[in-house]
Amino acid sequence: MNVNEIEFGFYKSGEEEQILDLFRAVFPKIPRTLEEWKWEYEWSPFSPPIIALARHQGKVIGQEALFYVPMKCGERRFLGAQSVDTMTDSQFRGRGIFGRLARLTLEEGKRRSTPLFYGFPNRNSYQAYVGKLGWVDITRVHRYIKVLNLPSALRARLKSPALCSLLGWIAYPLVQIYFFGKGRRSQNFSLVQVERFDTSYDKFWETIRNRFPLMVDRTSQYMNWRYLDHPSGEYQAYFLKREGDEEIAGVAVLHLVKLQYPLGSIGEFFVKDWDPEIAQIFLTLVLEHLRSQGAAIVASWILPHSPFVPVFKKLGFRLRSRHQPLIAISPDGSLKVEEFSKPESWYITSGDYDMF
Repeated sequence: MNVNEIEFGFYKSGEEEQILDLFRAVFPKIPRTLEEWKWEYEWSPFSPPIIALARHQGKVIGQEALFYVPMKCGERRFLGAQSVDTMTDSQFRGRGIFGRLARLTLEEGKRRSTPLFYGFPNRNSYQAYVGKLGWVDITRVHRYIKVLNLPSALRARLKSPALCSLLGWIAYPLVQIYFFGKGRRSQNFSLVQVERFDTSYDKFWETIRNRFPLMVDRTSQYMNWRYLDHPSGEYQAYFLKREGDEEIAGVAVLHLVKLQYPLGSIGEFFVKDWDPEIAQIFLTLVLEHLRSQGAAIVASWILPHSPFVPVFKKLGFRLRSRHQPLIAISPDGSLKVEEFSKPESWYITSGDYDMF
């Protein structure tokens, strides 16, 4: 097949079902409904997405997409975009389709005066982004985990419930030692479930948002869309509050999903003044809640320089992997490389990753 037979362009209304068919073929283990696609690409309150497509004889065979989010770099606020859902039909790989699509999105980003694209590429696309397209490799995001229920976690690997119980009983002391964590309890604090993020949250966010120069600007509008308006309804948001005080002391967003085992993920976690003592109290309550919900393992993405790394370690989280790249580029050139290439400038959580 000649590559000239492939048409390159942007998404047209009505092609979403073809895009979903391609997604299911490329990522068969990741479920995605039409409603979830519309939430990510059509219902965003910020800006229309960039969706570049490759078509062969009218069929969608490749995609490079980005959705827009509010961001900040220092005192500058703008709409940036995250690269997501990069995929090519297996029958058409090795023909330069991804490169053509990625260049299309960069051109469109420049046309829209977009200061920043960022993403978390897989092994296959990383080389093209960084080696050929000019994206900057910034750092690696670390994934920390803590085992809460060993027998439940073992069922992901073993079919026999009796064997899971036996091995769990045998290994329990070692696991307890490895994942040992010292929580900090306080009768004065409690979790309060969030129905909607509102102006009281925005006031709290304004007091802490300048700790890191570069991040997604977690306004109430963003938090509501990203988590509470998600069609799956699987995200739970909590404030940490002191007894008798309406002031917000911390914010967490949690996600419990039953894969091979019940996995609890901490998507957002930040506290007043980035105080490690408050963070320890908050994380203790979060873990107790996830344990009560049946989570076998809890996971969270954390950058190495985060002030919460010592807190997570103290409560028994252990480093699971450090291979996920964070990359970025300025399509319109309005951000200098030195403004977005320093790892310590970034604040990243699990919730920044679109698959969370």
